[in-house]
Order: sequence, then C-alpha cells, then structure tokens
Amino acid sequence: MSLGINRAWIALIDNKTNKIITGIDGINGRADDKAGVFEADVQSAMGIVGFNMTNMSGSQTDIYGSNRVVWISQGKAAPQGVLTANAFPYMVLNRMLGRQDKGNGGFEAGGQSQAYVAVLVESAETFDIEKPIYVGFYKAIGQDPSQNMQTNNASDQRQTNDVTFKAAERGDDGFGAWYYPEAPAFSKQKMFEDFFPGADVTEFVNEGADIAPGDHGHASSNVTGTTTPVA
Repeated sequence: MSLGINRAWIALIDNKTNKIITGIDGINGRADDKAGVFEADVQSAMGIVGFNMTNMSGSQTDIYGSNRVVWISQGKAAPQGVLTANAFPYMVLNRMLGRQDKGNGGFEAGGQSQAYVAVLVESAETFDIEKPIYVGFYKAIGQDPSQNMQTNNASDQRQTNDVTFKAAERGDDGFGAWYYPEAPAFSKQKMFEDFFPGADVTEFVNEGADIAPGDHGHASSNVTGTTTPVA
C-alpha cells in the first residue's frame, strides 16, 4: 500500500469557517505567513518517522433473514492517526496541541485542546519510491498523551514527538482523502487547496519533486523554536 514516509504538512484550521489560519495566529506564528502551513521534514523536524492510521472503517454487523446474511450494516468510521516526528519545533508542537502560552516561556502541560488541525502526509507507492501518494485529515484535534523520560545509559533514551490526531468531519467533505498523482484528474494545486482552504499554497505546489532519495528537506521553514538543520 505504501513505501516509507517522506514529509507532512500541518496547519491550524478555524473551527467555524474551516479555513486555514494564517499570519501571527497561524501555526508558524509569523505575521508575513500567507500559507499558514508548516512543512515537517528533515530540515524542520529532523524527519517524519511514521503516520499510523486506525479506525478508518466503522464496525460491521451481519443482518440475518431467512437463515442467511442478507445485509451488512456498517457503522460510522472514527479515524485517527499518530504522526511521529523526531523533533517538532517546540512552538509548532505547542500550537498544534492547543497548549496555552503562559507568556513566560511556559505552556500548559495538560488540558483540553480547542485547536483544530489539517494534516497531509506524503508516502510513496509500495514498489516505487519515486511515485508519491498522499493521505491526511481535513480537520482533527491533536493530543500528546504520554511522554516517558528515562535515564541515558549505554544508549541515548530519546523520546520522539507522537501526536495523536482524532479526525472530525469537515462539513460534507468527510474526514479526509487519499491522493494519487498517477490518476488522470490529479492536480497538486487542487490537492493542497482541498486540504488547506484559504491558504496561499503556491510555495508547496512549486517546490519540485516530491520523492527523491537522500536528504530532501525543505529549507525555507522559518519558525520560532526550530530544530537544528541537518548538514
């Protein structure tokens, strides 16, 4: 179904309008940010580790009649996905989790998040790393339910950022979508506009090849609290 994982795009979404939040209140926290989209890759987040999606289909119940199964009732799906990065920039992480900024360098450690997020992930076709595929949620709430810090020993005890996104439906659009560039009707422009409505996605549409071997980080992510770029 897929081969590896390359990068992800994440943005804050207005719960009422379903439009991407840009500018100073967006995920990047910059007044000049017209996209409001954070690209997570090698340069900006030390790489994406995985996107584990579950509950993509509802439960099925057999309906019997005349001593046989005459119908299969299918319940509503309840999609969620765990997006793992080696190190999100702390400001981006706290914004996507909806943590309240205390104004003194601190962010609340717990509580209910009211921050809705759009997330799109890039993988590749099962037997061809050069052919990208995309999947994501239009509208979700992120949680970071646990962190287990341990002492270093002969090995570094490093914790990744594991953000669980619980998807909500975006109006009549549903929970999200898969995109296949080989499909005749595919348009990268329309895909980004679908996932990030109201945002200027020109930068991401025109950034070049989606899958390439080796380091293919996007160097232009300029976010407060970024990680150290890979040389």
